[in-house]
Amino acid sequence: MNEFTTGQIPDQAPDTLGRDDDAVAAFQIEARPVSGRIARLGAVADQIIGAHNAPVSVSALTGEAVLLALLIGDTLKFKGRLVVQASGANAAPGGVDGQGAVSFVVADYVPGEGVRGYARYDAEKVAALEAGFGPRPGAERLLGEGSFAMTLDQGSDMDSYQGVVALDGPSLASCAEHYFAQSEQVPTRIRLAVGQKMLAGGQTRWRAGGAILQRIAGDEHRGDDPHAFEDARVLFDTVEDSELLDPNVSAGRLLYRLFHEEGVRLHGSRPVERRCTCDRERLVRILAGFPPEDHAEMMQDGQIVMTCQYCNRDWGFDAAEVAGAGR
Repeated sequence: MNEFTTGQIPDQAPDTLGRDDDAVAAFQIEARPVSGRIARLGAVADQIIGAHNAPVSVSALTGEAVLLALLIGDTLKFKGRLVVQASGANAAPGGVDGQGAVSFVVADYVPGEGVRGYARYDAEKVAALEAGFGPRPGAERLLGEGSFAMTLDQGSDMDSYQGVVALDGPSLASCAEHYFAQSEQVPTRIRLAVGQKMLAGGQTRWRAGGAILQRIAGDEHRGDDPHAFEDARVLFDTVEDSELLDPNVSAGRLLYRLFHEEGVRLHGSRPVERRCTCDRERLVRILAGFPPEDHAEMMQDGQIVMTCQYCNRDWGFDAAEVAGAGR
């Protein structure tokens, strides 16, 4: 596995994450029971977020959920799918108190396949929040009271595991930290950044970057310093959003800035793609399972149209194609 340590000069070291977008990598603080992961998304973030043309606040929330699913899901030691979901509460129209503006945001990650995510929201309530609190009112106001859940789907032959906690904190990062503290008893710190890069001609592209820091079990190599995580957390908290989003600030350089005195090892990165399971053959089989009278109700202008909630793509099927799939 390619890796480097901060004993090397970072500009000359083989920075395995480099300045590449759409990648995730693990890191380990030398001789300390502290490890983490760092990720940067460019085209993948823009594909996932840009597909929905949602308000800025909802787009940012979706990007944060995608980062969480990626950073946490990449720790899986076996084939499976990690689902991150935050569900908000319903409220009266207007939503200025934050209740129900976003009913839920969900993202999932399958190691080796990719990540996806989307949010369901009330446009009027979101607009009211953005008018009152600016374009980034935050997860706490957008979702209001509700729940944060992580589900580990190990496939049809294995039971799924789900942990649920109350939404607690102003961001999805803080909700996830609360989840790890309450459900896993693992000290955790998370930083997530989602933003838009301005291009020539006034166009914009979404970018996202994040990192997670956790205390792990000590051993003869890592030691068991009880203060190690807190010391690392103080340094980790100095990370700026601009550093996580800037394509010219490599993961190696950022980790060097944070932990060069302690020493840090960045392991080989893994590429990340946008993943979506919508497929014409699969969707038409789903339609074929409905009774013919339902097909008639679904049909408009000679077609049944199904929209993938994740990639926001419309799929059209005529009666003959649906009937043929049912034979």
